[in-house]
Amino acid sequence: MIQLADKRKCTGCTACECVCPKACISMMADQGGFLYPVINTDACVECKRCMRACPILEKRKVQTEHTLAYAAYTKDSGLRMDSSSGGIFSEIAGEILDRHGVIYGAAFDKDFGVIHKCIESKSDLKEIRGAKYVQSDLDHCFKAIKCQLIDNRLVLFSGTPCQVSGLRSYLGKEYDNLICIDFVCHGVPSPMVWKKYLAYRAEKDCQGNLPEQIHFRCKDSGWSRYAYSMEFLYRNDVRYLRRNGEDEFLELFVKNYILRESCSQCKEKGYARKSDITLGDFWGIWDIIPEMDDNRGTSLVLVHSSKGKEMLKEIGSRIQVKEVTLMQAGQQNEMITHCIEHQKEREDAIRRIAENGFQPLSSLFPNKNETSINGSFFQHLKIEARKRITKRHKR
Repeated sequence: MIQLADKRKCTGCTACECVCPKACISMMADQGGFLYPVINTDACVECKRCMRACPILEKRKVQTEHTLAYAAYTKDSGLRMDSSSGGIFSEIAGEILDRHGVIYGAAFDKDFGVIHKCIESKSDLKEIRGAKYVQSDLDHCFKAIKCQLIDNRLVLFSGTPCQVSGLRSYLGKEYDNLICIDFVCHGVPSPMVWKKYLAYRAEKDCQGNLPEQIHFRCKDSGWSRYAYSMEFLYRNDVRYLRRNGEDEFLELFVKNYILRESCSQCKEKGYARKSDITLGDFWGIWDIIPEMDDNRGTSLVLVHSSKGKEMLKEIGSRIQVKEVTLMQAGQQNEMITHCIEHQKEREDAIRRIAENGFQPLSSLFPNKNETSINGSFFQHLKIEARKRITKRHKR
């Protein structure tokens, strides 16, 4: 009998769907819009390739080289301001494109759903630049990546740690022409909740019209000490701008009401990764290396492999970079090593939004005593970290 990963652990990486020789596995959305594999048992020949490709069922070894940590940002001030943190992803991506490679990353579709797409031109790089706090639809991009690798194309894949793990597991072997970048991940929010929020925002802001641009990490309000904002740009110069702790979707995200079930038991945490490079915001840089914090964004860069080291070396003349210890890197970046803890009302929140449309947290649970995050969801993370430490001491 074919037995795929338990739903509570499945990350939706699509490895099983892509590897199936009979195309009898389809990714189907649950109430939260999260995709899970469903098997057509009539077509299944029980070859078990899906089980062997599953990164949850089949453990693959991680990179064995010693991880190095850096604080870095691009010297291109315009590129840096258009990026979520220090613009290091765009510098690496530009290097790949200069070598006539291809890049797979998360982009918005025409309705602002989040998909993974392939780009081959620097003019398209802006589409996959910047954070998108929604689980992306990978569709069948793993198959396309394998074909390009076999054709000796240089490929850069950027995704969540579990997506990188899924790709590696699907491929089943190492390719010298594949570079993988993951990021410091809090968890992946519900695509359904995001869709409902888009409609909610459009109705409140612009008579039901969708925005023309969305920036999850606008730096008009700054970057240092978590000052960035959510920005929606509509036609006729209508603009919605809220600091991260004031936006209603981000509040549900960072307080762990709308994340995928598997995020609470993520197997990809830690400093040993299946990626070549891990990127993130270098939160706390103002205390560790104050001279590298000018309020325009600084990247945390974790390099796990020789390919990652070579790539950082190649872009070295275009970036400002300083090596740090792993302890410094993780000082205010708990999500490198720790999983989130779901709110006990998670399922209820997703169900209510699915049935009744988007509602802010204060409306979903008006009697719940919520701790304010005071403009910074990372203050909330610190609170959660202190809770875990307290629990350990009690044991």
